[in-house]
Amino acid sequence: MRVVVALVAAGSLAALQAFEAAPQPPGAPPRPVAAQPAGHPASFPASAPAPAPAAVDINALVHRAQSVHRKDAVTWSRFRFHRTVRSERLDDAGAVLQASVLEFEIMPMTVGGFDERLLRIEGREPTQAEITRYREEASFSRHYATLGAADTDGGEESGYSLATLLRLSAYKYVGVESLDGVAAHRLDFEPDPVPHGSGVAAKVTQAMAGSLWLTVDGAHLVRARAATVRPVSLYLGLGKVHSLEVLLEAAPAGAAAPEVYLPRRLMISTNLRVFFSNQHRRRTFSYADFAPLASPSAAGATRAGGAAP
Repeated sequence: MRVVVALVAAGSLAALQAFEAAPQPPGAPPRPVAAQPAGHPASFPASAPAPAPAAVDINALVHRAQSVHRKDAVTWSRFRFHRTVRSERLDDAGAVLQASVLEFEIMPMTVGGFDERLLRIEGREPTQAEITRYREEASFSRHYATLGAADTDGGEESGYSLATLLRLSAYKYVGVESLDGVAAHRLDFEPDPVPHGSGVAAKVTQAMAGSLWLTVDGAHLVRARAATVRPVSLYLGLGKVHSLEVLLEAAPAGAAAPEVYLPRRLMISTNLRVFFSNQHRRRTFSYADFAPLASPSAAGATRAGGAAP
């Protein structure tokens, strides 16, 4: 079964981002693929079983989830929230060698997109120049613009979206499981043997397998987990993704909008070989403190003119 579904961006351009990062000097000895540290997506405990419902029409379930996702994605642009980005460089054993943390307040704008104000960088107050730099980068706005895109290379939080993943995969209905007390349909997927697309996202997702959980009540995406099952060569053989693992967790936006499910955590772990060096990286995007707005921020709308703080 192949259905183009845009549930929410759960994959990423982690491989592309790591590829563009500065490699080790030529001639440096290659490092083996990192052993996965505790807390890696593959190490998360299995979900508790729940009673199975009557026979499920997978096509109908996936199409319903597509419609629900579109509504959730539109509603996301009506919330103020906090976004934390933690970037880690790992050694061969999975220990953290270097880490950086950025904290933002994200505010919808009347002119479209979001005002992305940097609150803290490495735990300290940012300078005005740093606030301006990260606001102009607008990384979340670019991510949001690609939520429903398939086979797109649009940003760290975006490129390997579930839209692409679902379009390229074959599915099996497993049953109903309980996730933190929420009953959810589990769908397992594996790589589709038929090639679809030639972009970076398509190459990687064609090598991925994993599971999706859709709430029984509402067909909201509440969890997604995926991992490559084989290495993927990139850019004329100059780079290779040894492994890519993705974990997405979502939850109701809050008491003010319990019918809306929004992402709470997206974790991407990549083991990548670039030229003569191996790179082991983990990126974690966290979203919290969702607050619905009556209307997009008028202050945020002045960002382009420089009046917003």
